Amino acid sequence: MSKLVLPLKESVGVPVTPIVSVGDHVKRGQLIGKPDGLGANLHASVYGTVTEINDKAIVIEADDEQPADYVKIPDTDSNLEAIREAGVIGAGGAGFPAAAKYSRPIPGGHLFINAAECEPILGHNISRITTDAEQIIRGAEYIKEIVQAKDIHIAVKRYHTNVVALLEELTRTHDDISLELMWNRYPEGEERAVLRDSGLYKKPDGENAVLKTTELPYAANAIVANVETVYRAARAIENREPVMSKDITVAGRLNGDNKMVLVHKDVPVGTLVGDILSEFPDMADYGELIMGGPFTGHSTTLDSPITKVDGGIIATIPFPNLHGEKVGLLACACSATPARMKELAKKMNADVTGVEWCKNAVINPKTGTAKCKNPGICPGQAQTILKLRKEGAKTLLVGNCTDCTNTVMGVAPKLNMPVYHTTDFARRAVDMRIMRNILPENNE
Repeated sequence: MSKLVLPLKESVGVPVTPIVSVGDHVKRGQLIGKPDGLGANLHASVYGTVTEINDKAIVIEADDEQPADYVKIPDTDSNLEAIREAGVIGAGGAGFPAAAKYSRPIPGGHLFINAAECEPILGHNISRITTDAEQIIRGAEYIKEIVQAKDIHIAVKRYHTNVVALLEELTRTHDDISLELMWNRYPEGEERAVLRDSGLYKKPDGENAVLKTTELPYAANAIVANVETVYRAARAIENREPVMSKDITVAGRLNGDNKMVLVHKDVPVGTLVGDILSEFPDMADYGELIMGGPFTGHSTTLDSPITKVDGGIIATIPFPNLHGEKVGLLACACSATPARMKELAKKMNADVTGVEWCKNAVINPKTGTAKCKNPGICPGQAQTILKLRKEGAKTLLVGNCTDCTNTVMGVAPKLNMPVYHTTDFARRAVDMRIMRNILPENNE
């Protein structure tokens, strides 16, 4: 670790304005950027010297010696202000400033702590619970008090039996906390799915309801917070610690053909991907590096920095060469965008003949992204597949959720259409079962 690059915009809102200058020596935890509007404070993640400030980032050359202490955030009048001062943002990927989110009370509502770790392969949330569950629970109680919720629901996948047992033991004396056990299928952990499956949000007829694609959890008198966000909030309140680091999962072909999944806790924000991977000198050839998870992550480079929202670095297997095979793309609102799928198709040397969305996708014409009407519940894919076939596709590249992929596999083989999934290359890199048919026990 020599050079760190701290982007000026790491959250929803405006970029920060630097309050340091080139040549300044900074301490770990020192405030180096402040937003003028919605955003989050930025703090130095190491001791070092500011070597460059541009319109995108502050660059710091790290000192050879890195003391363990840090500059604490100032005393505040409230826990909410401590969270604001610390620059806490949604660590699950959304990056919304936590203080702004918690500034809107939900009297008598429900606070959900999302520990479902929606994406496969990623394991840093579960790892953090195993080491810091008590502080996470205290953090949840702090946030509950801030937002005036009446109870706390911790969403976690039931196959994490040791973590479930740990949480059950630690919450035994907390009458306001319950566990929401989820299946190991995608997109379990998407916030609208968490609310729907909790049974706390109902239709007038009493059935479980799902939020509209335009609605936030506030509409169900609820707030959903990622478990690492809750941990960082607790550190801000109890330790006066600003957000200087990020937990990430590092996975894939890291040691020759040995497939590994490792968790790196408290990686300094701004650390370059290449510096993290430099500890694996025997990495095998890979297809691409993914920043994030297999479904919603994006291709990254060795000189890209870790931010407050990044959750994973995955080195995939090399891509197959389809030699110009005509491929139809079936996009899912819970997964890779068509633009990302076209990028993957190009890396596979495929000729894209058509692009179709799952029927449940509600598309935002401005961003090209989409949200699912009912996350994880498939409306059927036969018509969409037939349309792609009519457009000339001989093979399918799909990015669907577990349920929709299962329905794809009920149709495509009958049409003699081979199927690739956008997550195949990451999953194979860690010897994880690829997405095709749902297993009887509802696990992927």
